[in-house]
Amino acid sequence: MNKDFVLKRADKLREEMAKNDTDAFVVLTEEGYNWETLYYLSGFRGTSGALIIYKDAAELILDARYSEQGEKQSPHKVSAQNQSSFDDLIESLSAHGAQNILCEAAKTSHSTWDKLTTARNTRWTDGTSIVSELRRSKDQHEVECIIKAGEIAADAFLETLDSTRPGMTEKEFEALLNFNIVKFGGETGFDMIVASGTRSSMPHGRATEKTMVRGEWVTVDFGVRHRGYFCDITRNFSLGEPDSRVKEYHDLLTEAHNAAACALQSGAKGTDIYKTAFDVLESMGLGRYFTHGLGHGFGLEIHEIPYLSSKHSYELKLNDVVTIEPGIYIDGWGGLRLEDDYLIIEDSGIKLTKKLNQSFYRV
Repeated sequence: MNKDFVLKRADKLREEMAKNDTDAFVVLTEEGYNWETLYYLSGFRGTSGALIIYKDAAELILDARYSEQGEKQSPHKVSAQNQSSFDDLIESLSAHGAQNILCEAAKTSHSTWDKLTTARNTRWTDGTSIVSELRRSKDQHEVECIIKAGEIAADAFLETLDSTRPGMTEKEFEALLNFNIVKFGGETGFDMIVASGTRSSMPHGRATEKTMVRGEWVTVDFGVRHRGYFCDITRNFSLGEPDSRVKEYHDLLTEAHNAAACALQSGAKGTDIYKTAFDVLESMGLGRYFTHGLGHGFGLEIHEIPYLSSKHSYELKLNDVVTIEPGIYIDGWGGLRLEDDYLIIEDSGIKLTKKLNQSFYRV
């Protein structure tokens, strides 16, 4: 990660700390949990570590496994862990005279939070929302990573379709797509959704040993990481000619998707964007088959704020990155979903996953 971006993020965090009369912000990663915030604020990507952002300094405490890696990846001072990450953390805070401390309670285990909040001469406050808002606004580096992830996803998906034939199982398709993601330079993302035939009525139908047969269609929801950052895409394809309704429904989803995408802009309400897509489906009597939210923010994690749905009243802001993903799911028949990723600018949304077109694919 570009170290200049890391330093700028730390400075933005210090601005928030000043508003809360905070002496330090602590980020803890324990065996991989909450590596995302540690990476975001330090540039270090490992499974364990403690980062302390002070008013005028920063310290990254790492054990022997990660000292060399931390020195290469992070612009912050790297200190070797001497006792435990907790003991070294408290010792550093004491040496700096830090008493008012912020930490992500929602990303810290209960036992660790209990130890932190009972440490002598310290007062701990939950800073989860502060980091969530910082990470919500994507900088140039993050946007470039998401675009690249989308390009890798497009190449991997199209190459996988070239090798897809009737008789392949959903799990075999998943394995081949993951192989091609790595082949084209990406990292595999979240657990992929591969649902064929009537199973496609399940919005989160994981790949099974089910064989894909001629005449069926398949919904594939997959992510690719590039330098830690996701893209999130859903596409549909058929093995031969599918049910006649498939093309009709896919065209309707394309219309709903594009109508919602055209409504994206800074200041727009997520509930209104959702309704734009829902109304298109409802006009054809299919609104009841759209059973989930329209989209969500993402970045280092696949689900971040803001959310676009009938239940959340987020207002879109500059540099949000969100999905648009309307779907139709009919029990006993099947379903379809169409998903792309967008960057919010002042008066519109810029599609970041434009290399893979929105066509219904046939193999």
